[in-house]
Amino acid sequence: MFKTYHKNEQFNLQINRMFAKLKDPQVEAEVAAALPRLVDTTSWYEVWKELGEASEATGRLEMASSCYQAAEFYLPESHPDKRDLYEKYQQTFYEAHPELPIEHVKVPYGTSYMPAIRLKSDNSTNTLLIHGGYDSFIEEFILRVLPLKVLGYDIIMFEGPGQGGALIRNGMKLIHEWEQPTSAVLDYFQLKRAALLGISWGGYLCMRAAAFEKRINRVVCFDIFYCGMDALLLGLDEEDKSTLEQLLEQDAEDSINHYVYALMKESIDVEWKITKGMYNTGTKSPYDMIRAIELHTMKGIEHLIDQDVLLLAGDEDQYVPIERLALIESSLIQAKSVTSKVFTRETGGEQHCQAGRMELAFAEIVKFLQK
Repeated sequence: MFKTYHKNEQFNLQINRMFAKLKDPQVEAEVAAALPRLVDTTSWYEVWKELGEASEATGRLEMASSCYQAAEFYLPESHPDKRDLYEKYQQTFYEAHPELPIEHVKVPYGTSYMPAIRLKSDNSTNTLLIHGGYDSFIEEFILRVLPLKVLGYDIIMFEGPGQGGALIRNGMKLIHEWEQPTSAVLDYFQLKRAALLGISWGGYLCMRAAAFEKRINRVVCFDIFYCGMDALLLGLDEEDKSTLEQLLEQDAEDSINHYVYALMKESIDVEWKITKGMYNTGTKSPYDMIRAIELHTMKGIEHLIDQDVLLLAGDEDQYVPIERLALIESSLIQAKSVTSKVFTRETGGEQHCQAGRMELAFAEIVKFLQK
């Protein structure tokens, strides 16, 4: 169940995302005790790093892993702890789950590689590729996707440019042409056909890949994500949104940078979106970052998507306006089939990627993949 932990909407989402899955009364008590100290991104980092180290020291590795993930979340690229916290997050996760039947793979890409893991299913007849979006790590979803193996799917999870280890370890920057890393994964594993599941911003990336890579036969948008600008603009008040849109229309680079930097000082959410976006894309200013993100849109490629498509949406998603669902449905004119599921506060799952009730989303994914 999605809970209200903190008055900051994004802090609240991340706490639900990273800690609610542990379903542990001790964790709930520790999170509750930490809440009064979470006043800005600096205290966020300090609190979760401290709790992560304490949890690791006492052998509570799942809690430690979640804390390290949280501590890393808001850190800029330049912070000396960013890489170390990511490494600690991974290390404690795998130490907590030595039983996982995982094959770690390095998929060649450009002059480096993309991290991937494979979960093989006995007598598998299908393959499911899974990737994230703006900030997730593949380890975050391994336990969630394990049940899909019983459907006869080999599962391959990968981190492409701008994601996880591909970004933090290998310096690969985010691109919008997601067919490129997807094709590299298909080639490496010599796959003639596969389903593709994109998480969060991956809801756009997987649609882009499906438009141009026809070895993909099924597409799961977990959640829908029509364009990157939705995530940047949603949450701004109408005056700020209108001003920024006007400045972008005028291509007023200096004014855009000045205006966005001012917004970043006022909002933890905006500061993270822009800082993280510049890191992901390798850009050095808000203007350049926004122009790079504008390329992440389904507009103009919808008619190229001719696969079976599953669209998941939460009607209180803080990054994607629910109104986008109708637009996506109506624009997929060549899709073999379109299945949609909207989650509400009444059903549960109303938040981004069904945070707090993710099992509801996976139940829909199972039904779709079984068809």
